[in-house]
Amino acid sequence: MNITCEVARDMAELYKADLLINKESVQQIRSHLKTCPACRAYYKAYDKHTTEQSRKNPLPDSEDMDEMQKRTYATLAKKMNQHRIMEIIGTSAAIGAGSIMLIIGLVMTSKSLHEKYHEGAENL
Repeated sequence: MNITCEVARDMAELYKADLLINKESVQQIRSHLKTCPACRAYYKAYDKHTTEQSRKNPLPDSEDMDEMQKRTYATLAKKMNQHRIMEIIGTSAAIGAGSIMLIIGLVMTSKSLHEKYHEGAENL
């Protein structure tokens, strides 16, 4: 089965990184590259581009990576703490507002009951 140029180009990253598990897919790409000069040129350009990118942006060594992970963890921990604080503030505000509304409701209800009680006592 032949594959199209579009499929061969879509699979370039997987092929170059040796991430294709299916041997049939690898064989189809190799077969396509033997017969298609445009895709061969594309793969060469892709290979050159990825090589240049890896030279420009090399992976950090393990000590640098440890520092990066520590900074990342510290940043995440700080953001999580800020989020927790905001949740606590929000919850406290909601409880406070609810309590105030409850108190106002109780005062208004008791005032109304008090007035009705006195009106009833006067009618006796």
